[in-house]
Amino acid sequence: MTLSLEAAEQAMHWQLELQAPDVSEQTRAQCQRWREQDPAHELAWQHSQRFFQRMQDVRAPAHQALVSAALRPALSRRQVVKHLAVLMVAGATAWSAKDSELLQHWTSDYSTTVGERWRIDLADNTQVQLNTDSAIDVQYTHERRQIHLLRGEILVDPNPADSRPLWVQTAEGLTRAVSGRFSVRQRDGFTQLGADQGALSVQIPSRSLVLQPSELISFDAHTVLARRPQRDGELAWLGGMIVAQGMRLEDFLEELSRYRRGRLACDPAVRGLRVSGTYPLADTDRILAALAQTLQLDVQHFTRFWVTLKPRQHLV
Repeated sequence: MTLSLEAAEQAMHWQLELQAPDVSEQTRAQCQRWREQDPAHELAWQHSQRFFQRMQDVRAPAHQALVSAALRPALSRRQVVKHLAVLMVAGATAWSAKDSELLQHWTSDYSTTVGERWRIDLADNTQVQLNTDSAIDVQYTHERRQIHLLRGEILVDPNPADSRPLWVQTAEGLTRAVSGRFSVRQRDGFTQLGADQGALSVQIPSRSLVLQPSELISFDAHTVLARRPQRDGELAWLGGMIVAQGMRLEDFLEELSRYRRGRLACDPAVRGLRVSGTYPLADTDRILAALAQTLQLDVQHFTRFWVTLKPRQHLV
C-alpha cells in the first residue's frame, strides 16, 4: 500500500496533538478512531511513529538541513504539518544514513548513546574515552594496534609500555600516536585531531606531518584544512562540561545538540549573539534556561524534541 500525502498530513497532525502535555482522553480516542477508519490511516500512523523516533536522534548535518527546512520557526503549525508530511513520505532515502548509525550502535565494539560518555581499558591497557554518540572498532594483531573511529569523538591515552604502533583510522586518514594522549573527532567530511600530550604522526593521501603537543589540526582525505593551538575548554567534555568563549549562539547550539536528543535551533535574528561561560552537560534544559535569561530570549518548545530560541516577546 502506498503512503499518501493526505494521510501523512493527518498522521502528523495527530502526532503533534498527542505530544501536548495536557492531551485529553477525548483527543486520544479521536486519534484511535481515525486510525481504525482506513488501513491507509494506520499505515500513515505507523510511518509517523518511526519518523518521529528517528527525528529524536537527528545528528547527520544532511538530515538536520532537511528537518530545519521543515521546521523553520516562522512557519505556522499548518505549514509545519505539511512540511513534516512531505519529509515522511519521501524520507526513506534521506534517513538511510541514520539507519546506518543505528546499525553501528549495535555492531561496533564500543559505542555511546546521545548524552553518554564512557571510559574503557583496551587489552593493552590503553585508555579510550568516548564522548557522546560515538562508536569505535578495535583490532589488535601481533604487529599493530588499530582503533577505527566510526563516528563521534574519542580521547586516547596510549600505553607506552606496548611497543606495537598504535593507529587511529577515520574516514579521512590514519593517525599514529608517538607519545602522550590525543583526541580525535570525526566531523562531516573531515577529521579533527588534537595532540593533548605528546606528538602525533598523521598520514593522509597527499602528505605526512607531525603534530606537536597542544596543536589541533583538521584535514580531509586530500589536504590539511586548518592548523592551530588547542583552545581552553575543548576537552571540557571529559569533566561533563561545555565551555564557550564568545561563541556564536548558532554554533553553541549545534555543539550542545550533540548531548541532547532532538534538535536545537534559534531564530535567524539571534544566531549571531555571543555565548560565554562554562555549563554542566548533565542538564541541557538548565543550559537553555540560562541562555534565555542571559541573552533575553524565549525558549519555545514546539514538541518534546524540538526547541527553538527566539527573541523575547515583551508584553505591553
